[in-house]
Amino acid sequence: MATAGPDILTDVALVENLETTKKTASEIEVKAIEAKMTAIKIDEARESYRPVASRASLLYFILNDLYKINMLYQFSLKAFNTVFENAIKFAESADAFTKRVANLIDSVTYLIFTYTSRGLFESDKLIFLCQLTLQVLNYLINTNKNTWPISL
Repeated sequence: MATAGPDILTDVALVENLETTKKTASEIEVKAIEAKMTAIKIDEARESYRPVASRASLLYFILNDLYKINMLYQFSLKAFNTVFENAIKFAESADAFTKRVANLIDSVTYLIFTYTSRGLFESDKLIFLCQLTLQVLNYLINTNKNTWPISL
């Protein structure tokens, strides 16, 4: 625009360039609105899976504290992630979303329990099961999710 001269409207290239820029700005504005809507949908979807993540987190920290029983019990985050991914893969599918989340929670809990139990001494398996049960119940009570039947 600085090199357009005294009459801006007679410079055809400049006018075409401004029109193209205006069109591009409008397209970018539409895409930005679409991106915000997509981000909102992603956040809603992520929040709906929060109970599965909470259960997995609880289980991981229970495993992480098993070294207090015996120093041999050391579980890596990588191993936990592998079991967690398998639990998602093998979870029973369901038509209702809430049932799917419940199935994921059950699958994660069961596979983490069986995976961990294989590595424990027989005398410590009952301690682990008791700790797991008490921590899950404590979490459910503290989050006011004490509806029955409880999915341990």
